[in-house]
Amino acid sequence: MRDTLAMLIDWERHPRRIVAAGASVIMAGDPTDLLHLLDKGQARAADGILCPDGDLMLLCEALALTHYKTPVIAESSCEVITLPQLLLQKSLAEGSAMVWPLSRSIAAEITQRRLAS
Repeated sequence: MRDTLAMLIDWERHPRRIVAAGASVIMAGDPTDLLHLLDKGQARAADGILCPDGDLMLLCEALALTHYKTPVIAESSCEVITLPQLLLQKSLAEGSAMVWPLSRSIAAEITQRRLAS
């Protein structure tokens, strides 16, 4: 995901944090107005999904919900880039006015299915 968005977002301009192995990267209840890109390391969501290097973690939840439902725990020391969701919205909207609403709609459907299972 990092490489796909590299043309739209300058990752170097955004804050990074180091998360120790075993610590929370994203907690259930955190607001989705912040997106979390796993730049280095490995983390796993509570539903078992692996988050490798370059993953924009829980993107569907971030687009579909106001608060994250699924916690993510660092499996190794992780470097995480945090950016405002509004930045992604503006970057995607530059392509077409329909990109952002369509992205949110697709994410909502995927998230509802995943949380129902």
